Amino acid sequence: MTGLSREEKLSHLSDLIKMSLIDLEHGRIEEIYIDKVAQSLGIKSDELGMLYQKVRSGQEKKRELPDRESEVIPLFHRLLIMMSIDRDIDEKEVELCQQIGLQMGLNLYAVKEVLKVAFRGNANDLTPTVVNSIFKRYYN
Repeated sequence: MTGLSREEKLSHLSDLIKMSLIDLEHGRIEEIYIDKVAQSLGIKSDELGMLYQKVRSGQEKKRELPDRESEVIPLFHRLLIMMSIDRDIDEKEVELCQQIGLQMGLNLYAVKEVLKVAFRGNANDLTPTVVNSIFKRYYN
């Protein structure tokens, strides 16, 4: 994950913010998660605040993604966590997650299967190992 460029990190955080806002129920747990991800990516809180403003006003930049699938899948995994973190998965969240997954170049069938796992509502089912194994099946 540390191999991400600054633009890729900000783009990823924008996607997480969009996911947290799409169901119009942006909660504290979502804010905490985004703050922790930003910290782990080396993005300061003031910059994150500006990013929230850009997303809310529709002024965020074009999505920047890493070239390697091994870096894209963890980003998608974080979107899944954001989608299910409040234990209430909205159809708009699912649509956004699927749309972003496809824009990331991920296999449509793998994305749909991972979303089925997310719908079960058990966070233990969304481990990196499970998510990676699903994608491996479709890429081998």
